[in-house]
This record gives sequence, C-alpha cells and structure tokens, in this order.
Amino acid sequence: MTKRRRQSPTPAPTGLRPRVQILLIALAMLLPGLGLAVGAGAYRWHVSSEADRLRADGIPVTAQVSDRAGGHGRGSGIDRIEISYLYEQRSYSTWIPCAGGTGCHRTPGPTMDVWVDPAAPQKFVAANGHTNGSLSFLMAWTVIPAGVAFAALGAFLLVLVIRTRDDQWR
Repeated sequence: MTKRRRQSPTPAPTGLRPRVQILLIALAMLLPGLGLAVGAGAYRWHVSSEADRLRADGIPVTAQVSDRAGGHGRGSGIDRIEISYLYEQRSYSTWIPCAGGTGCHRTPGPTMDVWVDPAAPQKFVAANGHTNGSLSFLMAWTVIPAGVAFAALGAFLLVLVIRTRDDQWR
C-alpha cells in the first residue's frame, strides 16, 4: 500500500480577493452616499439662508410670470413657472418651482414680487419662497434619504468586511 501524499492547496485565483472586492464596493457606496446626503443638506441650508438674507436686504422688484410647465401628470417633471424681471435696465429671466412640494393648485397671477440681490442681480427670492437655485437636483426631497440609504448599505458592507475573519472569505 502506498501512502497518499498530501496535496498542496489550490493556488489563489488571480485578481483581487473577495474581501478586498467587497471592501472597495463598500467604500464606493459609503463615500458617495455620504457626499450626496451631506451635500444636499448643505445646499438646502445655503439656499434657505440666501432666501432669508434676500428677504431682509434685497431690493423689491415686480416680476412677470410668463410661462408654466410640468406638473400635469406622472413623470411630467417639477411644476415650474418662468419669471422675468428688470433691474437697473437689464432683463433677467429664469424658471423657478411654482409652489410647494405638491405643485401649483392654480396658475399664479401675471406678476410676482421678487427681492433681488443688488450685488448679483441674477440672484433673487420670489414671493413664493423659491430662489434662483431652487430647481437644482440637490433640492429634491428624495436626494437626502437616497444618499443616507446608499451610505448605510456601504457602511453595512464595511462592517461585514471588518468583522469577519480572513479565512471565512475563501
């Protein structure tokens, strides 16, 4: 009877180990998720403080409401209006959300009061509370929870990688 020789373990596959792959995935979810949630919160805070400043220090101007778009069914986009105003013989025109999160219940009148920043006339706050930055993607209410959920999943994977032993990944 011959003795069986013990075989050497199979060589590890080339490329990254599974533990490193999951670690990279976890970091790729955690960092952008945190950046999205914190960035959206900071942008919302900035827009709100800018609106408060303009209500106090801005120059009141009457703007013309010239158009309305969106908000006519699912997937139609944000219910928004186009406003135009004249400040120191220069014309400014932009789109802003029509009303709150539920959109406009009726089309606003032909004019609207806005408070313009004298140092940067393209910046304003409208009577409905929206500013020139209110249509940014970071102003959507779903951005912060989505960023938090993405970061939480990344954190879960990161904890999973840290708490498991190296021999459990083979």
